[in-house]
Amino acid sequence: MGGTGEGHCPDGGTATTTPARVLGTAAAPTTWLRCFHPKPAARYTLVCFPHAGGSASYYFDLSAALDPDIEMLVVQYPGRENRLFEEPAGSVAALADGVHEALRTRLPRRPAFFGHSMGGLIGFEVARRLESAGGTAPHLLVASASSAPSVRTDRLTSGGARSEPGHEAEPEPDDAVLARIMGLGGTSDGVRQDPELLQLVLPAIRGDLRALSEYRVDAGAVVGCPVTVFVADGDVDVPLAEAGAWGAHTTATADVHVFEGDHFYFSGNPPKFLELLQDAVRHSHSGTQLI
Repeated sequence: MGGTGEGHCPDGGTATTTPARVLGTAAAPTTWLRCFHPKPAARYTLVCFPHAGGSASYYFDLSAALDPDIEMLVVQYPGRENRLFEEPAGSVAALADGVHEALRTRLPRRPAFFGHSMGGLIGFEVARRLESAGGTAPHLLVASASSAPSVRTDRLTSGGARSEPGHEAEPEPDDAVLARIMGLGGTSDGVRQDPELLQLVLPAIRGDLRALSEYRVDAGAVVGCPVTVFVADGDVDVPLAEAGAWGAHTTATADVHVFEGDHFYFSGNPPKFLELLQDAVRHSHSGTQLI
């Protein structure tokens, strides 16, 4: 979960990070997208897909740090912040379907995608859907701290072991689930220190972890846009080789950039990260560099 802020939705409405007190599971397409810093004159659109257990406002500072020519839209998954009382999605496919519906008629230009951790998989699936439908497909996918789709990495949901398809593990206690998601970072101190709020967001966290554990994709699944991979040398959850395997999932080019740090290497928006991200958005790199 992230910090606070107020933004402008793509349809012109105002969106706040205060949890909505409206029960229901259906959502209008615009509730999927947050725009914290509208830039009507921007040349580029960057769509950000948050991590497991994350929410749109975690990326408020990154949106603010981008140059004036790049406007960021941040995806808001159900079950958190302004969508707190909506039923969380339990699969990557369901999340991708919802985002695809929200994006397909609302993009002013071809976007770049930035997906962090679980967000890399969702961005990949949304890109596949946009390409298949012949819509405004992304010109670039930045997969950040995310193992390639064909690499089944179940450490989050199995505590280090790799589970077998169809195997139903016993539900973990709440404290164990929270400890694991908190251990990765990407959750604000305000949420950490509020037991009642933690219990409210727990269903969304469990839904994200279930989506990750059940996600399967054919090894031949590809997107047509280039893929840029960002990975940290100290990320114990995403080995460099698993991040490098993204090259098998694009018919275009792929490159890999290694940062110092852990799973949330970009915390604080270090200059090297911002420079490479914005350069990637503006230009599709040629050549392939795989680990």
